[in-house]
Amino acid sequence: MYEGFIAQPDHGDAGLGSVEVTIENNVALVVLTDEPARNALSLSMWVRISEVFEELSRNQELRAVVIRGSGTTAFAAGANIAEFPENRLTASAATAYNDHLARALRAVASIEVPTIAMIRGFAVGGGCELSAACDLRIGSETAQIGIPIGRLGVILGLTETRLLTRHLGVNGLKRVLFSGRLFAAAESLQIGLLDEVVAEADLASHVAELLLTITRSSAVTIRAAKVITDLAGALDDAAADRVQQLHVQAYDGDDLKEGVDAFLNKRRPTFANGAAQ
Repeated sequence: MYEGFIAQPDHGDAGLGSVEVTIENNVALVVLTDEPARNALSLSMWVRISEVFEELSRNQELRAVVIRGSGTTAFAAGANIAEFPENRLTASAATAYNDHLARALRAVASIEVPTIAMIRGFAVGGGCELSAACDLRIGSETAQIGIPIGRLGVILGLTETRLLTRHLGVNGLKRVLFSGRLFAAAESLQIGLLDEVVAEADLASHVAELLLTITRSSAVTIRAAKVITDLAGALDDAAADRVQQLHVQAYDGDDLKEGVDAFLNKRRPTFANGAAQ
């Protein structure tokens, strides 16, 4: 199951990155593909990420999304700096570029199913920001993560800052930005850049096991767990209405009845809206 989580070689040309998507057992695997450039994120890749996640958000059968980089050396080693002379060296050009980046990050963050960044090697700059848009960041012991933007003279956008702050806190993000360091896996876990660290050889199976648990669970419960947690910090009227919709869906639906009956009868629940295993 989920064979795509095993890193496959990519023999493409640097700078011609793509974003590949496959769906297996209602789980989407999104692969950032430009291994010669350590999966550096080009403008076209940011645009494609927006398109992919906007399309995935309309898939009512979807249960989870995993993002990883092609190969074994990087999740994504930042932006494709070769594009900067054309796309980011004036305020107007940078504004257009940042709009695409922010739209992509919002599309990832707003999808109402669990998202997992599966990180091997470098997750730098835009790669770190993309991982921060995910619900969970699970890295191997090879992970190196940071945002060394001081070396380039660019600034972090508001969307990226908000996403990173929810994991790192204000002072934690300042530490990452001021230091310009790449943090090894153990320290990334300590400060909040990662949620889990596992051995490289176990990364694929660890993520697959988590996905199996998600797909065996009530889709209503998992979706509500994500949405309500994300909304808890800013419950305006629209957010409160969405929480109420999820409440009614959960307690008027069949999943609760099935879950309780399965527990009382000491069997595994089979949810109508989930993958029976």
